[in-house]
Amino acid sequence: MPHSQHILIYAELLSNIRQVSVGCTLPTPISTTTRATVATDGRALTVAHHGSSATVRLPERVAPLSQLPITKSEGTSLSWRLPLAAPLTGRVQSASEELVPWSGLDLEPGSAVICRTCKSAIVDAGTLKIWKDLPSENWAEMMEFWHCHKPHNHKHGNDEEHLTNRGYGASSRITAQPGVGFVDLTSFLLADSDLVADSISASEATDSASNGTKVATTLRCASCNTQLGVRNYQALSTSIFKWQVLIKKRGDIPELSPSLAQCVSAMLLATMARSGCSKSILLPIRGLPLDESAPEHVSQVRDLLNIWVFNANITFSSTEAPVSPINAVKVFYRTVSQEEADKMLDSITSDVQDISLPSDAISTIVGLLNQSNAFVPESDRKFKEWTVGLLEKWDGAGG
Repeated sequence: MPHSQHILIYAELLSNIRQVSVGCTLPTPISTTTRATVATDGRALTVAHHGSSATVRLPERVAPLSQLPITKSEGTSLSWRLPLAAPLTGRVQSASEELVPWSGLDLEPGSAVICRTCKSAIVDAGTLKIWKDLPSENWAEMMEFWHCHKPHNHKHGNDEEHLTNRGYGASSRITAQPGVGFVDLTSFLLADSDLVADSISASEATDSASNGTKVATTLRCASCNTQLGVRNYQALSTSIFKWQVLIKKRGDIPELSPSLAQCVSAMLLATMARSGCSKSILLPIRGLPLDESAPEHVSQVRDLLNIWVFNANITFSSTEAPVSPINAVKVFYRTVSQEEADKMLDSITSDVQDISLPSDAISTIVGLLNQSNAFVPESDRKFKEWTVGLLEKWDGAGG
């Protein structure tokens, strides 16, 4: 069936009012042939129109209705609010309670790390004896606050040198340790000696403003050229991106793996929980060389992605989505110039945080957001200068 003839149905769980909101876009105006029904088990909704029909699995079971009301009009849009069949179990998680893709507790010691594209070994089985979660980005500031405000100890005041000696001064850095896999929200911090050297190729970038000092190195799979991670010389660390690898247990069964969208949604929610800011600018990681092998639309990132988290916790279904229902973050997004981004980030009253990602990952996210925009009814795809998008969340089921 041509895309113009599709019946689009989008359903979203409104947990706060215990309803499922349904929007539908028809290819031609509503007529006497238009019908909408809910399955007897309350799990699916079907819309029939001019000899065609479409069915969507609902994000939550609703009260069954043999016939939904159809508003008589010359338009092509339909909408309903359907009450849930039973109360929701559990409570809605806050942004600070969201599941982290591949936390240290999820990973088995001794697991191998392999390239997701070609399955080449990046870290051999048995190399990593333990996985440890890294603290949040503001860990040093929080420890400094705790130390300076202990009621029984004011001897050192706000002595940065003393704090650094204790290991948690603002200038402190966590460095990689052989045999330890440090786990961040979106990457693994690993020691160079733990990597399979023959499996990785590197391309270095230098800082022309610092007399050619090495800044960062792009790490690629030597077999398939997939960008696996980066080596940052200033931070003395090697990071392997979670969305580019698989974790292989000793039993040879790969762990469920997070997608790029799930990693980015986790970053957005963690940033919002930490700073209280729901808006972010996605910036290309500084110092990385351009990916000359990538398609033009990927390697030539000029405008920056501005994302505004509208709803941190939704479950939706759509006839246009490959699977349904899906747990997701609902966002507004747009592209902005570097100049506009700088003004937002540097403003004293700024409500925007910056998030760093490889340029090709940002371009991929833009493509995923544009694709998800087609999941929602046409009338709901824009909000002022913003475009509506959906980013899947990690729920332990993989991406």
